Amino acid sequence: MKILNGVAIAACVMLLSACFNTDIDNYDGPNASIEGQVIDNVTGEGIQTEQPNGFRVRLIESGYVNVIPIDFWGKADGSFRNTQLFKNDYRVIPIEGPFVMPDTARITISGATEVSFTVTPFATVHASTPRVVGKNVVVDYTLTKPGSVSQKLTRSVTVVAKVPAVSNAVNDANVSHDLGGLDYAAIAATTFSDTLKNLPSGKHFVRVGTRTDNSQGKYNYSKVFEVNIP
Repeated sequence: MKILNGVAIAACVMLLSACFNTDIDNYDGPNASIEGQVIDNVTGEGIQTEQPNGFRVRLIESGYVNVIPIDFWGKADGSFRNTQLFKNDYRVIPIEGPFVMPDTARITISGATEVSFTVTPFATVHASTPRVVGKNVVVDYTLTKPGSVSQKLTRSVTVVAKVPAVSNAVNDANVSHDLGGLDYAAIAATTFSDTLKNLPSGKHFVRVGTRTDNSQGKYNYSKVFEVNIP
């Protein structure tokens, strides 16, 4: 019994020693950040996507073998920010968005670091300010895509929601068009007019999206419009 008590006391001493050992896990935390914007080269503004599932930013840290990339989501207005990084050299690129991927940037992230990318969108939505007609909202828009993009336009959708994060995936009502059977010239020559009907009174958020036959099914969007139904 005395032997067992002695073992227990020794174990307690070792445990207390570990608790007060300041040499364990005393590394500095993240000390750098990155922020910036993915800019649409057609509009000259931030690329309009959705959140989440709009696009991600990939960081690959230098100085390591078989390093695991750091991926994080961008915002619906094309901006991005990550404050949990360590000072080092990185390769940076926006990925998985409704745009042609740009060249990778090689930068040193130290303190608060800014970097932006200019990209070619798969398509562009040119939407007019929505009109409120009674309990309905009418949106007129046209669709174009850069000549360098070979993908076909396959769908357009006008969406409305009570939240600013309105998208094809987040909406209370929508009007859509199947464009798969039309050639691009016919689509580009068409002014679409969609009516969102019988909306309840109050504030709503409206936008238009279009999808090409890109492999990830990503949508390009107009900016978000705020409307008030009487």
